[in-house]
Amino acid sequence: MRFRQFSVDDARCAMKVGTDGILLGAWVSCEGAGRLLDIGTGSGLIALMAAQRCAARGDRRFHISAIDIDAEAAAQAADNFAASPWAEQLSALPLTLDGFVAEGHDGEFDVIVSNPPYYITGKSIIPSGAQRTAARRDSELTLDDILQAAALLLAPQGRLSLILPTAREADLQAAMDKAGMAFTRRCLVRTTERKAPSRLLAEIGRTPCCQPSETSLTIGSEDFRKLTGDYYL
Repeated sequence: MRFRQFSVDDARCAMKVGTDGILLGAWVSCEGAGRLLDIGTGSGLIALMAAQRCAARGDRRFHISAIDIDAEAAAQAADNFAASPWAEQLSALPLTLDGFVAEGHDGEFDVIVSNPPYYITGKSIIPSGAQRTAARRDSELTLDDILQAAALLLAPQGRLSLILPTAREADLQAAMDKAGMAFTRRCLVRTTERKAPSRLLAEIGRTPCCQPSETSLTIGSEDFRKLTGDYYL
């Protein structure tokens, strides 16, 4: 029996599909993962992509918890999960990260993934019309918050994967140092070959890696199509 793909196009009418989310969902390593956590899931896109990756192995003994502080977003994710082939393996919860940590999930997760807020309150130039939302989300889900939580929630060999603007790499490094974590993989993403990288895909572990894997990717390239092709019809 062939594995039925759940393309992002299947849920396009209900989900906000952005390039960053597609990149992270396709890039995160899910091999051998039994328990996964998506922090700030939004519409649930990345969690669904991770479920497709996990189920492709033919093993349904995995579970993905997806949390979002926004109750409406969590409800939309729950609806998208219910419409997918992996409804029993996915759950969406309207929770803050602090609230989730307080429930007691220490060392539980093999993989944590997050597409965190990009704007830093008091430091970034925020696009017109997005000030209140961006400031609220940043104040409630900072890189320090994510890294400190990951240090508690990850299994010893677990990995945290993020996507960020390259301009925030110094902030990420500072948060990693504070949490006692280190890069295991990095990928610099360009929109065109002629431009400097604008995004950083980062995989981070609780134990130092002798030499993190370093790669690069250009949007629209053959490598990009190979990475993301399973998620489009």
